[in-house]
Amino acid sequence: MTISRRTSLAAALALAASPALAQSETLRIIAAFPPGAALDGIARLLAEAAPRQGLGSAMVDNRPGANSNIAAGLTSRAAPDGRTLLLAIDSSFTVNPHIYSNLGYDPAALRPVAVAGTYPVVLLVHPSSGINSLAEFLATARRQPVQYASAGYGSPGHLAMAHLGHALGLPVTALEHIPFRGNAQAVTELLAGRVQAGFIAISGGAQFVQDGSLRALAVSGPQRLPMLPDVPTVAEQGHAGFDIRFAYLLMAPRDVPEAAREAAARLVATVFADPAAQARLANWAVTPEAGDGAAAEAWVARASARWREVVQATGMRVD
Repeated sequence: MTISRRTSLAAALALAASPALAQSETLRIIAAFPPGAALDGIARLLAEAAPRQGLGSAMVDNRPGANSNIAAGLTSRAAPDGRTLLLAIDSSFTVNPHIYSNLGYDPAALRPVAVAGTYPVVLLVHPSSGINSLAEFLATARRQPVQYASAGYGSPGHLAMAHLGHALGLPVTALEHIPFRGNAQAVTELLAGRVQAGFIAISGGAQFVQDGSLRALAVSGPQRLPMLPDVPTVAEQGHAGFDIRFAYLLMAPRDVPEAAREAAARLVATVFADPAAQARLANWAVTPEAGDGAAAEAWVARASARWREVVQATGMRVD
């Protein structure tokens, strides 16, 4: 998406005229993940571009922990002046309310601002498992439980595997979840062979597939990944319609001015249209899919309905 000079000028004039967007304070982008993750990288792309888009100076404030509930709670209590945004994975808002008995904040206190990229996860196994395809993985799980790693309860890897088992009719006991503290630890345990499998965000594991340390069986999304062109999707392997992707979402306090919400969505669209940013996103296996507040709200509604069904079917719970 390209924003014309006329649109950019109009946006700049609107920003200057709006007291709700006064730029005396730095734009604070709260990142729900630690530095070094793809989410952090996207937050920094947005912060770097904010001054050029008339949004004033910006900073990234990393607040990881509690499956994004810490960052979400902090944002929900911020002033709704358009100068505080949250970047988190959509599951923070589409899954956490279904699995946590106490989130520590009111989800209704946040409002979707924009979609800031999407990504699938990849089913990986350790070579010692002897599993060479998705069909063999499913057959193995039907014979005996397969232990799989994830970045924690309610993480994309946990959700994707739970959905796979539910959608493909595996017994509840076929997949044994072993949660770890983050994607990096899950990959480490998988590399060591202490767990057999995992649906992993491939930005942290592509090199291990390429050097043979891990074996990739399937991509959860609708298309193959450019960095792993030989790895088929789940849908390609006889399971039509299987499509599990996750979105990075910008959120803001509920009463954020509409002008600020629209300006943040324009920021995402402009950054994601830049070829240099697209190259960096590709290295993180992130599709530069941008969407405004309405698109973000629609994503949350669709994903929340899907994950509510999976949570109820699998008994997923965090107390």
